[in-house]
Amino acid sequence: MKNKNLPLHEAMILLVGEIIVSLIVCGVYLIIDKFSYKVVTGVLLGTLVTVLNFLFLAISTNRAFDRAVLARGTKEMTDEEAEAFAAVHQRELQNAVKLSYIIRTFSMLATLVVAFLLDYFDVIATLVPLFMLRPIITVEALIREKRKKGDG
Repeated sequence: MKNKNLPLHEAMILLVGEIIVSLIVCGVYLIIDKFSYKVVTGVLLGTLVTVLNFLFLAISTNRAFDRAVLARGTKEMTDEEAEAFAAVHQRELQNAVKLSYIIRTFSMLATLVVAFLLDYFDVIATLVPLFMLRPIITVEALIREKRKKGDG
């Protein structure tokens, strides 16, 4: 049983948020008269790594969840069996998240090193999109919550 459902809606929201952040960064560089192609390549690199990291996290956690669902099957379990099953598969899911975190952290550091060493990227313009994942997701959740309150 393979869950091929990637969070494409969330990835698109992240991408749109990153594009908005990138436009703001480019605007700031224009205002301070420091704009160059390096700013554009920097925000593109930062945005690309952020979106790919998000997708990697989604894929790795989906795989761990799919393995747990497949291993669960349809048979009845006693309370003790269900508790043991949940403990084992919760550890597997946590390990997938930890591995994803390590890989994402390494990729962010590697991105910054590349931006610093190569003369094709502005380091600050690369850095800003890398740290916007959580704020973008938070803003999106607040907007979604506000819309739900408005509907209800």
